[in-house]
Amino acid sequence: MKTVELVCSGELKFKGLQELEKKYLQNINYYVEFSIKKLKVIHHSEEEFVKVKEGALFLREIQPRDYVVALDERGKKMDSRGFAALLQQKISYHPGRLLFLIGGFAGFAPAVVSRADLRLAFSDMTIAHDIFRIVFLEQVYRAMTIAHGGKYHR
Repeated sequence: MKTVELVCSGELKFKGLQELEKKYLQNINYYVEFSIKKLKVIHHSEEEFVKVKEGALFLREIQPRDYVVALDERGKKMDSRGFAALLQQKISYHPGRLLFLIGGFAGFAPAVVSRADLRLAFSDMTIAHDIFRIVFLEQVYRAMTIAHGGKYHR
């Protein structure tokens, strides 16, 4: 089975969000092997320092054959059907893992952006990190149901 992974910084802070994360992971894993790798949070007042340190952690997780999608506010926008098509195409035909990255508050280091095969934005609005993680998982689940003709999307 194809592997899809989300790499992000830190744990979810609220029990309700942790339960939603667990629910969506169960739902997604019905369709594809999906996991979350949670990186250590870098605490420092200098954003550039955080960016560089987090960037090194992200780059360590990326394998040469991975298709890397950086979830970034400056990325390309697409609707749910377009996202479903992207997932289906990469899951079906890309030889490596499909890897999604959610950066910390400072954003991605230039080296991470350079390595990304796609930068994808979900909104022009700023969304709290924990809530965005749930929104992302919901959209992955929605995309899987679209790709498999399920009723969830309707």
